[in-house]
Amino acid sequence: MLALGLWAGTTFHAKRSTLIAPKGDNVDPSRKNAVATSNINSLLNEQPKPYIFAQSLPLTGPAAHLGKSYSRGIDAALREINQAGGINGRPVKIWRLDDGYEPNLTITNTALFTKQPEVLGLFGYVGTPTTKAILNAASKAKLPIIAPMTGASALRQPQQGNLVHYRSSYAQEANRIVNHLINDGYVRIAIAYQNDAYGKDVLASLRSALRRHGLKPASTVPLPRNSTRVSAAALSLDRSNPDALVVISTSQTMSAVVSNLHRMGSHPQLMTISFIGTKALFDDLPQSASYGIGVTQVVPFPWDRRQPDVKRYQKTLQAQSDQPDFDFVSLEGFLAAEWLINALKNLGPQPTRSALMKELKRTSPVQNRRGSQNVDLVFLGSGPWQP
Repeated sequence: MLALGLWAGTTFHAKRSTLIAPKGDNVDPSRKNAVATSNINSLLNEQPKPYIFAQSLPLTGPAAHLGKSYSRGIDAALREINQAGGINGRPVKIWRLDDGYEPNLTITNTALFTKQPEVLGLFGYVGTPTTKAILNAASKAKLPIIAPMTGASALRQPQQGNLVHYRSSYAQEANRIVNHLINDGYVRIAIAYQNDAYGKDVLASLRSALRRHGLKPASTVPLPRNSTRVSAAALSLDRSNPDALVVISTSQTMSAVVSNLHRMGSHPQLMTISFIGTKALFDDLPQSASYGIGVTQVVPFPWDRRQPDVKRYQKTLQAQSDQPDFDFVSLEGFLAAEWLINALKNLGPQPTRSALMKELKRTSPVQNRRGSQNVDLVFLGSGPWQP
């Protein structure tokens, strides 16, 4: 269990703040140090010719904090390698478009990406329903899908040969949550899940984890995506009288659920998974409601400099910003980008999509993870804290 950067059951206190973009973190390639743009023509005209990857993710809407934080970590790693001369003398750049965490917009963006032969891969998509929506288009275009921010089991099937993951699975996170709750004596466990591919995938994993303990959910209640209209859902949850509640959604939706339950006098032990965005959840919740919520994590504690990955991440962000803002999501983006960079280094100066995919599969960190060993828990605190 992770807390305050220690391997002990203490409490994680996050400082309430807005995301601060590093210096040079922009989408205009004409500006110094830029690594991402929404304008593909500007990338095609650059010299030296960049390695181009395409990314669709939420930069607006209720899930924007995930897209902004994930891309901030990615950009930090790419900016560092580009400032050092790139790979084989070529920079690595991102063609980035906003999808608002809506699958129909992800499909539209991906249709543009597939028409551009210079794109080496689809890198760093955010979300299960959005990534699932473009599987066929990416497969037809023979485009690799690299390090999407999703742990869905539906996106980890053997037939999905053009998709490679960096993060652990939601099934591993679900096991970690259920095992922790049951070990602490909670048996009436309710589940509130986003009513789409993401929520249903994690719901199935939670059901499986409960079955291994001979249990069923006290209730399962659907939640709308990108919405805080959850009063009816909260009422249904309250009627099931759970002693613990796992919420599978985004931070604003979960905050609305928690606020509604607390107004009803219901205070179950609250748990959720890494996709929520831990700092965003803490910011969105009323301060009185934040204490004790458990969140699984699939990367190391971002403030623990004893971890080599964290030390490297912090050093990079500090070199690029006067006010670096560390968090789990940007650390995940940073590490995923480093993995991509290392794969490119191992290839020749003109890598093909198939050669890149082969190298990424060979070096995939997911293959070296077993069970839930790389899934930890942090617990939110009610007071401001930051190293």
